[in-house]
Amino acid sequence: MIEVKFTRSFKKRSLKLSRRNQQLQKNLAKQLTLFEQDPFHPSLKTHYLEGKRTHQLSIWIQNNLRALCVKRDDYYIFFDLINHDQYYH
Repeated sequence: MIEVKFTRSFKKRSLKLSRRNQQLQKNLAKQLTLFEQDPFHPSLKTHYLEGKRTHQLSIWIQNNLRALCVKRDDYYIFFDLINHDQYYH
């Protein structure tokens, strides 16, 4: 199993977005658990970003929402939840 960590800002944003949306809470938990088991599972649609963000990975959470992370030595750290359109802004 992969070790996963979360920044304070990721935790804060995920709480804010999912506070009133139980489906988002479920999807976020499901996708992050799946990522721990297999970071490149097909349903996550995991991919590296382009441009200035080539070191960042994106995983699909639901609809247009993506979770961003970076790989450190032996773990991944999730740092943001963004809409797909925000990738390169």
